[in-house]
Amino acid sequence: MQHNLIKVSPIEKIISILSYFTMGIIGLVWLLIAHFAKKKLRYFLMYNIIQSMVIAILLAILKLTLNIIFSVLALIPFINIITAKLNYIMSVRILILPIFNLSFNIIEIIIHLILLYIIFGIIMGKIFFVPYLTNFISKLLKSYN
Repeated sequence: MQHNLIKVSPIEKIISILSYFTMGIIGLVWLLIAHFAKKKLRYFLMYNIIQSMVIAILLAILKLTLNIIFSVLALIPFINIITAKLNYIMSVRILILPIFNLSFNIIEIIIHLILLYIIFGIIMGKIFFVPYLTNFISKLLKSYN
């Protein structure tokens, strides 16, 4: 499900994209600037800023949870071998651009593909549907309109 095309200014697109690249930091700074300047941000920009922050928080929670699970499973005999192999598979670096020595692990590739999908929507001026996340953020911002 994609929302209708919204008229979005270039600065809103740039701030939204930078917010995703910095995992919400630029968006947070922009929110603070808007708050102190007593300006209300448009829905498109506010939505993308909040979504980038929620994605950053979810990724931090996922990383922490996986670290705890792998640490606990590493203490159990025989299961620690399977855990070590899973940890190795998830952390293997795949060389993308040899010239720049740019490499990512499997989880980073998936995360970057999702972010590219969202950024493509921002460039087109659309809010693309991300399962569960779009509904959650729409409910958060319902009172913002």
